[in-house]
Amino acid sequence: MSRLKLSKRYFRTGRPINNSTPEERVFGTEFDDYQRKHYPTVPIECLCGEQKSYLISTTDRDGWEYPLVLCISCGLIRAKRYWDQESTTDYYKNWYRKLHGTNCDDDPIPNHRRQVEYISERLYDFVKTFTKRFNKPYTVVDIGGSYGGVLKLFRKEAKCYLFDYNKRFLQFARNQGIEAVEGGISKLGEVKIKPDLVILSQVLEHFTDVHKELVTLKSSLKIGSLVYVSLPGIDSLKLGRRLCDFLRDLVRAHVFYFSSETLNNLMGRHGFKCLRSDSGINALYEYTGIKEELINHHDIVVSHIRSAEFKSKWGYPRLRIFIGRILPHSFRDWIKNCFHLNIHDHMAKSTLK
Repeated sequence: MSRLKLSKRYFRTGRPINNSTPEERVFGTEFDDYQRKHYPTVPIECLCGEQKSYLISTTDRDGWEYPLVLCISCGLIRAKRYWDQESTTDYYKNWYRKLHGTNCDDDPIPNHRRQVEYISERLYDFVKTFTKRFNKPYTVVDIGGSYGGVLKLFRKEAKCYLFDYNKRFLQFARNQGIEAVEGGISKLGEVKIKPDLVILSQVLEHFTDVHKELVTLKSSLKIGSLVYVSLPGIDSLKLGRRLCDFLRDLVRAHVFYFSSETLNNLMGRHGFKCLRSDSGINALYEYTGIKEELINHHDIVVSHIRSAEFKSKWGYPRLRIFIGRILPHSFRDWIKNCFHLNIHDHMAKSTLK
């Protein structure tokens, strides 16, 4: 086993690499001061149950202190310590939407709304082959679904529920005819439904106790229920996401960093069968109750990150964008075939977060 060793930039706090505005930086400093005074932290255990991990980074993309460790036993990357549950709940109620520019008054900001509706189209197309098995109207639950935009295409054929902590988003969803509940997965049992499809879009990586959340989720499922999971997969970095720069992926809102392999194995250990998955990560699982064994993907995860870091260092993502902008499709295809480049149109939408 070869351990992952990242460059010095991963250990330099106080040096943000993002393009935040001065106002955003001031607000981020305000929150950092607040969380240091009011948010106690606790150690985060690996989801495989083993404690053999090593430090790979101490800063996030905004320059805040944020130690990450990589598990030797399974390959999952996680925060070394994180806020306790009470603090985490306060963060999502009062700070998260403001810090990430998606707060709303009467209506979500236009840019956020366009992004969410694009996700809705992509998600609907991703699962529609498998939801045909359900009688209409089937039941869809979106956990952490902000104002309900992801449910847009499902509302024509399903009974839709939304769970979130932001009161203004919840009210906006109710105004659209969506059943909106304040809270997360723990509130699912109170609704007393057995959903046909559960959406976990950009939320699983935020959970501090993933096992508890999945156990709670399973108690409200039936055999054959589907669970869609979307999150920024480590293996997609080497394909050009975040300009192949792993540091651009690191943000304090995330507790865990999954590859498609580590996520599929985690879900398999909880009795979920993978029906469809990509490196994005977009994945669809069926709850079968049949559990898999733990598999160690440490070396695969290290390989993903090393490949991404190599491409980032030598300018591969910018070359790809340059080629996508100036070359006609015919010549672009010839370049791809000759050099095995993964070239996409520069106007293609990237994964959120």
